[in-house]
Amino acid sequence: MLDRMVSDERRQQKRFKAQEGAFAALGAQDNRLGQIKDISIQGLSFRYIDGNETLENANELKIILGDQGLYLDNLPFKKISDFEIKSEFSFSTVKMRQIGLEFGELTAEQKTRLDRFIQFHTINED
Repeated sequence: MLDRMVSDERRQQKRFKAQEGAFAALGAQDNRLGQIKDISIQGLSFRYIDGNETLENANELKIILGDQGLYLDNLPFKKISDFEIKSEFSFSTVKMRQIGLEFGELTAEQKTRLDRFIQFHTINED
């Protein structure tokens, strides 16, 4: 819990909750795909099913909108965190994880599209 509080305090940009149907995919074959939990101009986090695959060399990040398909691809990133999420159901055998990523150097077009994504595909919780 303390680690989580420290990481929240390090954030310099507000995170926005993504709308339903917004996904992130990591890896060339979208090996790690999950719903985006939150996003900012500096990074995002998403939850995925733990398939026990190792993607240490994964270098491709995509943002996908369920109703529109691929929205952004080839986003540079650095992994900040990756942890298991406790299941609410003791009988569940599916392991869920959450990964936090920091964006690398984005092109002007990527920044513009990311700004638009945040503007039109997130929920303002203020």
